[in-house]
Amino acid sequence: MMLAALLWPSLSHSHECPAPVQSDVRVEFVTSDIELFWQALDQSTPASMPAVLEREYLRQGSRGLAEFTRLRIGDGAQLAAVVQAHPAYYAALRKSSRRVEEFKPVMHRAFQCLRAIYPEAVMPTVTFVIGRMNSAGTVDARNLLIGVDMFGKSDEAVMAGLGRWHRAVVAPVERLPYIVAHELIHAQQNNAGGGTLLAAALNEGVADFVGQLISGETINPHLHAFARERHAELWRDFEKDMHGRDLSRWLYQGENATGERPADLGYYIGYRIAEAYYHQHRDKHAAVREMLSIRDPAAFLAASGYAAKMRAP
Repeated sequence: MMLAALLWPSLSHSHECPAPVQSDVRVEFVTSDIELFWQALDQSTPASMPAVLEREYLRQGSRGLAEFTRLRIGDGAQLAAVVQAHPAYYAALRKSSRRVEEFKPVMHRAFQCLRAIYPEAVMPTVTFVIGRMNSAGTVDARNLLIGVDMFGKSDEAVMAGLGRWHRAVVAPVERLPYIVAHELIHAQQNNAGGGTLLAAALNEGVADFVGQLISGETINPHLHAFARERHAELWRDFEKDMHGRDLSRWLYQGENATGERPADLGYYIGYRIAEAYYHQHRDKHAAVREMLSIRDPAAFLAASGYAAKMRAP
């Protein structure tokens, strides 16, 4: 088990882009929705909060916020219910959410690095919003939509009111650049052959791995810490499920995870397959291009050499 975990060591945390970066990459970062949320919250009372958040925040915000509302928030009542259920967390979030501006240079360097290793990369607008603690990030056709509310990890008193899943996945605001890098990779992907667990794990694992290439870190350090010494065991378990369409043990299970097994371990397996593919490929630019356009997940797995190494005695 330990040997298998060491076959493909993680990339160094001291990050250096694998290719010379270009200085002329332009990126738009939209942060106006953050202050709009706090202004709306300050205008509200417990009774009026659903209506005020709907009227003064969700309807007044950016195009990105409108899309994030459709995809992840729902409406003012749903948002208010979460804010009121976690008052200490949202109170502490005010300070950390206002630090987004200071991470723009780091995030911009990740965009520059992506253009260096993948010249065809699209450069979407990055919109930062306050949501209802159900999504750190998602993408639409033109935007990376980042839920800053998932980056408010603070002291124990603040975290005490959160459930098991939130306590595991809520991160400090300093980790914001890594979710931006992860979602930036999702914006580049053009995969086919979807529907299976293997396809879904590769979709997330490639975003994690290439996101780490451009930013220096994965978004899931807690999964790596858990899985590293259980790597072979997890692979054998995943291998039995990977051609099916049931994701419920491996991805997006959130609060259904147990203390013995964290949610979203499919990210880790997908990352390890992507890592193996990248390291065995002589042409790293071609490797990235192929990783972002997987047409046949089973063939990609075979080409990576990962399964063969994991099955070796």
